[in-house]
Amino acid sequence: MITIIALILVTLGAINWLAVGIFDFNIVNWIFTPSAYVGARVVYAIVGIAGIWLIAYLIYNRFSPKRIHAVEDMAHHKNHEPGDRA
Repeated sequence: MITIIALILVTLGAINWLAVGIFDFNIVNWIFTPSAYVGARVVYAIVGIAGIWLIAYLIYNRFSPKRIHAVEDMAHHKNHEPGDRA
């Protein structure tokens, strides 16, 4: 569940940066008026933490033992389908 929330936050952050790059319009600064500078900083920090979470998640899943042996496991299951008599 945390990973899905992190993915949503990072996606919204990417959309914000797209708006900054193309239209020179910062959505977070628009939502939080200049007087709410702390609110914008909190949003940026949360999006950054979500990004770090996703990096850690991708690294862990890329190098997890399950993933490393996934191809071998698939080949093993294909050779020994249920109902086969060996």
